[in-house]
Amino acid sequence: MAKTSARTADKPRWKHPRLEWAMAALGLVLTLATLIIVLKAAGATAPPDLSVRLVEARPMGDQWVAEVEVSNRGDATAASVEVEGGTAPDVASATLDYAPGHGRERLSLVLPARPGPDTPFRIRGWSEP
Repeated sequence: MAKTSARTADKPRWKHPRLEWAMAALGLVLTLATLIIVLKAAGATAPPDLSVRLVEARPMGDQWVAEVEVSNRGDATAASVEVEGGTAPDVASATLDYAPGHGRERLSLVLPARPGPDTPFRIRGWSEP
């Protein structure tokens, strides 16, 4: 019969199995990654930074349709974006429902004359959603 001491028989080989340590480490990494993402999303956001440009002009009967693109380089969404184009007295305007942060939206304005590179297009205003 082999002699074993009382100390050796009571002591487990590993205090914690390796798989348990690996799962704990994975849980820690996932928790920290989630915390970083949430804190980053809760950080300061840049207000809407809107610009408008002419994309294309096409005839429609005796008028012209100017397709314009509204770009928002800011983080925040802009709602009820009012866009205007043309020169007085022939000015057209339209309202875009929303322009998402870092997004682009298109809309059409109907003008009596063909719009060109010198035709002014501008953002008149917007509201916060």
